[in-house]
Amino acid sequence: VAVESSDGKISIKNATTGKTTIKDIKLDWTQESSRDSLAVFCVENKRGYYNMYTGEIAVPAQYRRAWVFSDGLAAVQKNGMIGFIDHKGNTVIDFSFPYHGNPLSEFIFSNGHCIVADTTGKCGVINRKGDWVIQPKYDNIDAYEEYVIASSAGVRKQLTYEEKVINSFVVDNIKALTFTEKERYENREGEIVYLDVEVKTGLFSYSVGGRCGLMDANCRRLTDPLYSRIIAVDKNMYRALLLDSYSEVILNSRGEVMK
Repeated sequence: VAVESSDGKISIKNATTGKTTIKDIKLDWTQESSRDSLAVFCVENKRGYYNMYTGEIAVPAQYRRAWVFSDGLAAVQKNGMIGFIDHKGNTVIDFSFPYHGNPLSEFIFSNGHCIVADTTGKCGVINRKGDWVIQPKYDNIDAYEEYVIASSAGVRKQLTYEEKVINSFVVDNIKALTFTEKERYENREGEIVYLDVEVKTGLFSYSVGGRCGLMDANCRRLTDPLYSRIIAVDKNMYRALLLDSYSEVILNSRGEVMK
């Protein structure tokens, strides 16, 4: 257990024996014991690992940054680069991956795979040996147990961990584009009124990674996903909001920018 003294310092104490195993540390965070027995601690801005069951130090505090253990490996930063160590502090995967301000939710192995970036900032996936199973050529990767969704140049693909393409174009959402027209109507009293009627354009807005493009009813992309939003004015005119969320261009029904 972690015990805080009156001066704000933390010590680790074995609740069964009453023995204090680590004194005066800064306890950053711990992980669930169901994932691993080791947790991170920090002393004078250096991070190491202690055993949550015994309270004993497993890996001395020596790293600038440290991530939680998963699949028996943990990412640590040294000399500005990220590598992976085992429970004894041995380097299993060399320090060859750059740190780009990555959050604590990254650099964590799951099902034998981990998403990392190369020195150019492109993302790929490595295995527990540090070998690339998906080459670092993507802007972003979301990993799942059986596949990944890899994004590059505004296009998202579904890939296996052997980098075989399952689906070459994956979208987040698709929406039918409609607009409203006033329809003349005579009520029972003989009065003329106008009602708003929703009219289908036959075109669709699709989303990829938060960006929108225009698609026709035959699943043919009329534009790349270049816009933050597309609004139908009528069947031949569409307002396309640019990524600055302020400027607009006008598209025709073929997806061409009107000039």
